[in-house]
Amino acid sequence: MPSIRNFHLFLALFCVLLGHTNLAFGDKLPTQVSKLVSKYGIPPDSVSIDVRDLSSDKSILRFNSDKPRNPASVIKLLTTLSALELLGPDFLWNTRYYINGQLSGDVIQGDLVIQGNGDPFLTANRLWHHVLSIRERGIRAISGSLVIDNSLFDIPPHNRGEFDEQPARLYNVGPDAALANFSATRFVFHPIDGRVSVFADPPLADMVIINQIKPADGKCKSKNSGWSYDIKRTGEKLYATFNGSFRIRCGQHSISRALFSNTEYTFRLFKYLWRHSGGIFDGGYRIAKVPENAKELITYPSEPLADIITSINKYSNNVMTRNLFLTLDAQVENHPATLDGARIMLSKWLTANNLSMPELYVDNGSGLSRKTRISSRSLSDFLRHGWNSNYRPEFLSSLSLSALDGTMRKRLHDSGLKGRARIKTGLINGVRSMAGYVNARNNKQFSVAMMIESPKVNYWNGNEIQDAVLKWIYNHK
Repeated sequence: MPSIRNFHLFLALFCVLLGHTNLAFGDKLPTQVSKLVSKYGIPPDSVSIDVRDLSSDKSILRFNSDKPRNPASVIKLLTTLSALELLGPDFLWNTRYYINGQLSGDVIQGDLVIQGNGDPFLTANRLWHHVLSIRERGIRAISGSLVIDNSLFDIPPHNRGEFDEQPARLYNVGPDAALANFSATRFVFHPIDGRVSVFADPPLADMVIINQIKPADGKCKSKNSGWSYDIKRTGEKLYATFNGSFRIRCGQHSISRALFSNTEYTFRLFKYLWRHSGGIFDGGYRIAKVPENAKELITYPSEPLADIITSINKYSNNVMTRNLFLTLDAQVENHPATLDGARIMLSKWLTANNLSMPELYVDNGSGLSRKTRISSRSLSDFLRHGWNSNYRPEFLSSLSLSALDGTMRKRLHDSGLKGRARIKTGLINGVRSMAGYVNARNNKQFSVAMMIESPKVNYWNGNEIQDAVLKWIYNHK
């Protein structure tokens, strides 16, 4: 009868031959990582890691790498790279404007129609250029309404409070084919000449700010304490009242909130910009498809996809990613997009590139979900594909650089890793994740995929554990 020791050796060899090296005996977390996991009471079974040498595709660390977990915002990598390869880095979204009526002199006798094409980055500055382009064509007034056509996305109404009961937070804004400025209103506190001004950036039509903030002396302990705000609607008017005190030494401070539905926000921003340009527009808005007899006025292209994914991955913008995910279906299949259709397009892309991920489930493409699942092994396979992609430069440049920019700008300044790790991070309650690439001390290139899924993990201890892993890879020989 073979000894227990020989049986273990046989089983380890068998696992290696099958490729299941994460099951092999001796696989364990690096010492410093293990100490931190124990320090914060995180069960080792809650941790998955897969680290590979990119020159050989050999694993240098696998730990629970086949276990499906929630990747949070790391799933954005699949959305952005698939879009790069399916649509091309030069892909553009085109927002179109139509006249539904007649142009009489400098007045539109009827409606102006805006047809959204899913542009994820139609910011206030860019919408301002749209307005100026229309005004430069000699149009001064709109007698009718603003018609918003957002029919390219065939999706159910979005409940902003469903994920975490924080409907005014920007990360909860849902996708929309006619999305403008992420539906975001930024309230800015600006101490000047012994008082504190409060203003909205961008301003919106019929939104009134009532500033009752009093300036205060003393050390700035917290920019978010000592004041509060209240939002009330009366008819078409929205009143934002700010009360309390704000310490002058805190300097400029801002908060961003989503206070209107996507379509109402687009309307209010457009109306403000039109009036600010010197134009006349007193009408309302409605949601409808472009009328058959409407005449096209102007088409305005977006920023190219390669630039868009940089904003998505470096700053983890959820609503931009959700618009991009739906675009996979809308543009490739040329029909109104659905989430199921986007998932099918992603699945076809994975299959075409021999990326088998039987455990994968992508909910909305952004990671703001409790349903999304992937394993660290699958993430590593994906990272290898990204490393070998024709669009590797565009993809890698979209990731945050350690100690330099994006979500990694404040980390690893004292480690020698400045600019040597390109990482996408992820965070939701109970999940901390990362995936990307590390240029080690000896200039070997490694990929890393790591997920922690535990009630014990949070932003701060998750960062500490992730940084320990990145330092371990950096010093690997």
